[in-house]
Amino acid sequence: MPLLRHLAPAALAFAVAACQATDPGNLLLPGRVDAPPPPMAPAGDALLTNTVWTWQGTQFANGARIAPAAPERYAIEFQPGGMVKVRADCNRGSGSYLLNAGQLTFGPIALTKMMCPPGSSDGEFLKGLASASAQAMNGSDLVLTLQGNGGSMRFTTIRQ
Repeated sequence: MPLLRHLAPAALAFAVAACQATDPGNLLLPGRVDAPPPPMAPAGDALLTNTVWTWQGTQFANGARIAPAAPERYAIEFQPGGMVKVRADCNRGSGSYLLNAGQLTFGPIALTKMMCPPGSSDGEFLKGLASASAQAMNGSDLVLTLQGNGGSMRFTTIRQ
């Protein structure tokens, strides 16, 4: 009984302090998570996401053209939430992208560092992605416009 007499005031003080620390206007209900919602893909991403886009070539403003010998080795796949998977010949990686009212920019792309065979177009492909400034659909093809009126990259789709 003497132990209970010493613990009762401590328990009462703890309960009062806990009640005072809780703001009644901001109660945390059971099952509520105090975190932001997961990112959602903007509506403009709907035609891009969950699709593998293979590079068909780049047409530069000066008339020069680059076309990969094996287009299936150069691909991008937009993921919901602003992420993109990239295949640049023998290297694979991922990065971020931002699509805002047709304006498209890629963030840094982290890639493996395999040495691709001679004749690879991985450098040109990655430079093109880095200078992308806008996107548009041309039929079922995706066309990325390059900065400074530098030309465009064309991609075809393989639906997942």
